[in-house]
Amino acid sequence: MRVGINCLDVNPSFVGGVTTYTVGLLEGFASAGNGCQFRIFVTGENQHLFEQFRGRDHFEIIDIGDRLFSLRTKVCRGALLSCSSKLFKFSNDLAFEKTRKLMDDESDVLYTPSPVLRCFNSRKPTVLTMHDIQHVHHPEFFSWPRRLSRNITYGLSARHASYLQANSQYTKKDFLAHFPELSPEQIEVIPVGVNVERFATLNGSRDVRERYHLPERFLFYPAQLWPHKNHITVLRALKQVENKNGLKIPLVLTGGEYAAASKVFRFVSDQSMEYVRHLGKVPSQDMVGLYHKAAFVIAAGLHESSSAPTLEAAAAGTPVIASRIPPFEELGQVLQLSLFDPLDVDGLARLIFDLWSDKRTASAQAAANRRQISCYSFENTARKYVRLFERVVNA
Repeated sequence: MRVGINCLDVNPSFVGGVTTYTVGLLEGFASAGNGCQFRIFVTGENQHLFEQFRGRDHFEIIDIGDRLFSLRTKVCRGALLSCSSKLFKFSNDLAFEKTRKLMDDESDVLYTPSPVLRCFNSRKPTVLTMHDIQHVHHPEFFSWPRRLSRNITYGLSARHASYLQANSQYTKKDFLAHFPELSPEQIEVIPVGVNVERFATLNGSRDVRERYHLPERFLFYPAQLWPHKNHITVLRALKQVENKNGLKIPLVLTGGEYAAASKVFRFVSDQSMEYVRHLGKVPSQDMVGLYHKAAFVIAAGLHESSSAPTLEAAAAGTPVIASRIPPFEELGQVLQLSLFDPLDVDGLARLIFDLWSDKRTASAQAAANRRQISCYSFENTARKYVRLFERVVNA
C-alpha cells in the first residue's frame, strides 16, 4: 500500500506541535509501517526537515518541484477575502491541480498531518489530522483575517476529507458538533504519540541548569506564548504563593514569542517576579534535559486537543500539573496528573504550594507514568494509523 504524506504545509520556520508530531509519526511509521511504502511530499523550502528519512527503506521524499508554490498559496489566500468558500475552493483546486495529480498518482491513500487539506478535489481517499477547532471556542484569540481563514479552510476540509483523525474523544465530539456533514464513522480517535526512548534518556555531559543558570528546583512550562496557553493564570498563582507563603518558586518558560508574549513579560516585570525565566526556543536535547531536571511540568492550556508536553514529561519521569479540560481528563484515565480548574488562581496556588514540598507524591506519580507511557509511543500510534489506512483503502 502506498501512503502519501502531504507535508507541503509543514512550516519550516515554526518549530511547534504540528512539526514535532509529523516527524515523530514518520519515525513511528519507520518502526511499525507494516510494509507500507511512504511517499513524503515536500516543497523546496521545507524538505530539509525530512532529510533523515531520505534513503530509508520504504520511504521516498518527493519534492513537488513547484517554484511558484508560495506565490500560489498567497494568491489563494487573497481569495479568502471574498468570504466565499466556493471561490476559495475553485481558486485553490485550480492553482494546485498539478500538485493534486502528482500526489494522487503516487498514493493509494493520502494523509495530511497539518490541520487543513491542500487540495479539496483529490481522487484518492484522504485522511486528515485537524488537531482542534480552537477558533470556534475562543474567537477572541484570533484576528479577523485569521478567523475568516480558519472558518473557510476548516469547513472545506471537514467536507472533503474522507476521514478525520481526532487526538481525543473530546475532539471527535467537537468535530461532530460543529461539522454536521461528518458521521461518527468518519472520525477515528488516535491519541498523540511521543518518542519514549528519546525523552526517557538523559544524554549530554553538561547540565542544563548550569548552561542556563537555573536553580536546583524549578517548575517548567514548555509552551509557545499564545493566549490559550494561559500563562497569566500560572504567574498569578505563583505570585499568590509568594505573597501568602513567602515562597518564591522558580518558573522556567520556553517557546516562541507570539500574541501573549508582551502581556506575559509585562506581568513578570510589574510584579517583580525575578524568579521567572523565559529561555525562548532551545535546542531539542536541552528540552529533554529541562524535562528531567524540572520538579514539575505545567500544562495550563485553556483549549487543547491533547498535550505532547504532558506525554514528554511522563516519559522523562517528571510529574505533571495540568488544567482540568476534557483532553487532559482523558489522559488522566491512563496517566497520573495533578489537575486544576484552568482559571482558578487560588486552586492552582494551593496545588503548587502543596506539591512543591510533597516529594513522595511527586515521585509516585512519576513512577506510575513511566510504567504507562509506552501506551502512547509513536510506534503504537503509527500502528493505529496503518490500520486506519488499510481500512480506508479496502473500503
